[in-house]
Amino acid sequence: MKKYLLVIFSLLLIFTVFGCNKKDESTNQQTGNSQNQQAPAKVNVQSMKVLNVEDYKLMMQEHVGKIVLLNFFGSWCPPCKAETPDFVQVYEKYKDKNNFIIIGIAVDDDQSKALEFVNTYGVTYPVYQADRSLLSYFAINPIPTSFVFDKDGNLLDSMVGYMSKDIVERIAQFGGE
Repeated sequence: MKKYLLVIFSLLLIFTVFGCNKKDESTNQQTGNSQNQQAPAKVNVQSMKVLNVEDYKLMMQEHVGKIVLLNFFGSWCPPCKAETPDFVQVYEKYKDKNNFIIIGIAVDDDQSKALEFVNTYGVTYPVYQADRSLLSYFAINPIPTSFVFDKDGNLLDSMVGYMSKDIVERIAQFGGE
């Protein structure tokens, strides 16, 4: 099992590409790709909890026993826009079958832009807004940046850049093993 995990996570690193930096926000906001956007969310999210380091640690304790994919994203980030529809599809497929959860962490300073992103892409998994302490704790830059935790809350891997649907699905499948 450990060799299988090692191979999968090695593949994850190989298939990731470079993310985007927040300093590119102004130019990237104007180049959104409408092909990646889905219909508005089934539930219109009006607010999200701001997560600091202490709140994050408490939240993670609630998910012991699950594989956790923690994804830091920004509303202006093209790779984030590209991967989110796949994250939603995989989450919907596995949320009731496996011990797996995706947790989105918005890095936007303006919560309204993060909420618009969540609603535009129909995100159904839990999403929070990071405060500065959480961004420092994880040393987030660039985005997207994702972390995979095992069922005991131990960090298995971290990835910077776009994650394909296939990779996310492989991570989700670990929850059932």
